[in-house]
Amino acid sequence: MKNNEAVEAVKEIRVMMEKSSRFLSFSGTSAILIGLYALAGAFVARGIISPVKEIPGEYSTPGWITIAPHIILVALIVFVLSLSTILFFSARKAKKMNHSFINGPAYRTFLNFFLPLTVGGIFCVALLVGGDVGIIAPVMLLFYGLSLINASKYTYGNIFWLGCSELLLGLICAFFPGKGLLLWAIGFGVLHIVYGIYFYFRVERYSAA
Repeated sequence: MKNNEAVEAVKEIRVMMEKSSRFLSFSGTSAILIGLYALAGAFVARGIISPVKEIPGEYSTPGWITIAPHIILVALIVFVLSLSTILFFSARKAKKMNHSFINGPAYRTFLNFFLPLTVGGIFCVALLVGGDVGIIAPVMLLFYGLSLINASKYTYGNIFWLGCSELLLGLICAFFPGKGLLLWAIGFGVLHIVYGIYFYFRVERYSAA
């Protein structure tokens, strides 16, 4: 009896320590929706890019500068929708768990996530304006993977493996620039959906039980 009580006490202490040091309000549903947003964005971007790719010279053509504002707009819409979805579902989950959404772990998680992501985003804009579009997709995947790995120390550890998957896909994409949009859609779309489904059934439902 005493052993069982000791085990339960250790479990309670562990849960309390995780709540105070890690951001645990992430939702698998938000990851699935982000993946769907990315696939929709890739579809729209394909329609914008296709006419330019038909011009001789492909990636070096100045025609890319003319579509740069449209590509940036699509990327911003996907980003804003994704961020809004994360915040909404995370806040709702935090409320269900009866703890504050705005806390130290949340600040650390978002800071470590957005710092490399912001640098990567600015770098991608510079590449797009300069016409160096062939390496934008791998750069986005690589910086995003680094952002996930960086943030995984302050939230669910399995996000580390999602980050590694994005890094691997980014490296593959670097060797096949002509397939950039396809690999981008797989990285930001398909991987998010697969991870969201895994997280929902293997982490969220298990924790709730």
